[in-house]
Amino acid sequence: MNWAALKLLFKHEMRMVLRSRRTVVTSLVLPAVLMPGLILGARYVQRQQAIQLDQTTFHYAVTGPWADEARRLIERYKHAPEFKNFNLQELYPTHPDQALEDRTLHFYVRTMTIVEADEAAADDDDTPTLGSQPVERVTGLPGLQVVYRGSQQVALTGAERMVDLMRAARRNESYSIMFSRGFPSHPEGILAMTASNVATDSQISGSNLGRFFTVVLVVWLVAAGSIVAMDIIAGEKERGTLETLITSGAGRAEIATAKHLAIWTVGLVITFTQVLYALIYIRLNVIQLPANFEIDLSAQSIAQLFVLFVPLAAAIAAALLIVSAYAKTYKEAQLHFFPFFVGTLVPSLAAVLPGLKSRSIIAFIPLVNVSVAAREVLTGRPDPLMIGVTAVVMSLTAAALIRYSAKLLTREDIVVPTQHEQAILEGGERLFQRRVFQWFAVMWAVTFAVVTNVSQLQSPRAQILFNEIGILAGSILMIWRYRLNLRDVLGTHRVRWPVWAAVLMAVPAAQVVAVAFFRLMNTIIPTPTEMLRELGKQVAPTGMPLWQMIFFMAILPAVCEELAFRGVLLHGVRNRFHPVVRCLFVGIVFGVFHYTLFRIAPTALLGVILTAIAVMTGSIFPGLLFHAANNSFAIGMDAAGISQNRFDWGTYVAAFGVFFLSMHTIWRYGKER
Repeated sequence: MNWAALKLLFKHEMRMVLRSRRTVVTSLVLPAVLMPGLILGARYVQRQQAIQLDQTTFHYAVTGPWADEARRLIERYKHAPEFKNFNLQELYPTHPDQALEDRTLHFYVRTMTIVEADEAAADDDDTPTLGSQPVERVTGLPGLQVVYRGSQQVALTGAERMVDLMRAARRNESYSIMFSRGFPSHPEGILAMTASNVATDSQISGSNLGRFFTVVLVVWLVAAGSIVAMDIIAGEKERGTLETLITSGAGRAEIATAKHLAIWTVGLVITFTQVLYALIYIRLNVIQLPANFEIDLSAQSIAQLFVLFVPLAAAIAAALLIVSAYAKTYKEAQLHFFPFFVGTLVPSLAAVLPGLKSRSIIAFIPLVNVSVAAREVLTGRPDPLMIGVTAVVMSLTAAALIRYSAKLLTREDIVVPTQHEQAILEGGERLFQRRVFQWFAVMWAVTFAVVTNVSQLQSPRAQILFNEIGILAGSILMIWRYRLNLRDVLGTHRVRWPVWAAVLMAVPAAQVVAVAFFRLMNTIIPTPTEMLRELGKQVAPTGMPLWQMIFFMAILPAVCEELAFRGVLLHGVRNRFHPVVRCLFVGIVFGVFHYTLFRIAPTALLGVILTAIAVMTGSIFPGLLFHAANNSFAIGMDAAGISQNRFDWGTYVAAFGVFFLSMHTIWRYGKER
């Protein structure tokens, strides 16, 4: 390493950053001016909305067989202290639904007979909710339903208040009936119940802050570093100055390191400035903290956070440098930024998951380890040894990324835009191999963003259909866009019969091996019981017929995912990696597409097995059969109530032997010739 050249290059990069007044203003000056205005403006709008809602007179109607009784309850309890700002005016429209459509009514109360209430409960598949409270469903009793349009904020607020009023009425009326029938005391006075919280306010506040602390800092680091990174290589390519720099006396390692240091420095400075702004806003009461919020950070805790986040900033800066290197223009670098941004947010949310501790394999997973360790520091339970391990892991990650970025600068197709232009002109296979990573990154980001934000896709059927059809559509689009040879992608040549027999023989053995692997992973990364229960609901949703489970959980994923991952993705990287690395890479991508942290490792193992079968046979069809049979076998075992977790380790060893024999048979008779 030529330190003199590195120092000179770093000064040059920083001078170029500071010379851009627009960069300085947008990154340092504007946040100081705009942030208080945005916070105060949002607070003012919320206050005005609350005042407006308190002054609103809600128009409602009451319908149904016991409407008079409902009116009596509303009239009696609307004057209670908790509903003093709830102004009501009853209207009597002939058609309440049309009145809702015309916005004459904000909502109406529909009373129902016992039969109508039970039918309404039977027709509703999901537990209805209003606000954050579930609406209890009881059969065999008359029903009351508040009908409203949730797309209108005023109507939604009025309906929520009406539901609260009717709950209060139900509770008090029930108590009155119990007293009249001789109940000895008030139901809430039967048992004196209290709770004692032994955690301090600082520990509670630290736990709440620690779950999202890393996410906020990662957002700042990525956003701040991208200000420089988007231009530092991609922009120089566009201007034609990168070739001049490469042909100078400076080595590629010095150039990459200097650019990395520039991104790192800018990211840290802007992030530190944002933290300073936040502290000033809190001090000036611009940002109002919750009641009893207290953070007691010692000098040691601050130093531990510094040790955690400085290597993290270095790793993010190196990754941003690689993104800029692969981009051919400044605009293309901006397009690559969103998938990278989303990809950093997901692992930084690890602190939100309960049960994760830094004294586990978590300490060796980049970014996830920082998230968990930072939560422990803010909670007041730091683990100095694991903090050191985390810092070393992140430092090694940053060093590896910097070394890779230096290698990128030795490639002519990265440095010289004409190489890229030639690939664009040729199109087809060559261009597809360059862009296959981008396609799958965008597919992952889009499916993740849509599924997590669209409420209509929260049911298992809708989520599976959207994910699988989306993956299938993306794969078909890539085949059409780059004119890929479908026979090469699918591998339509004849496969020998021993391969098919070995695939079917491997299915039950692979199930047992996967369970053993999951049990082993559970000892390293303990999975909370509640999360295992939720995972079981995702894998085998209750209430779904067996044939639908086989279709949605086995056949549809097998067809769509094998075409996407073992077909298109494997075809795109076939000339880039060693076959073993190819299997690991495609398997990990396959696991990441299943989102949930605790599903990634077992699913990635299945992905590696399926990719190995595709590599050994040169076709996706044996893997497609294995995928469908494997999932169907798991569904059948669950339906029969057979738990594979009860097997002893001797059974697991025997299953591994059968699985190894099956894979050897596939390799022997399916090997590409």
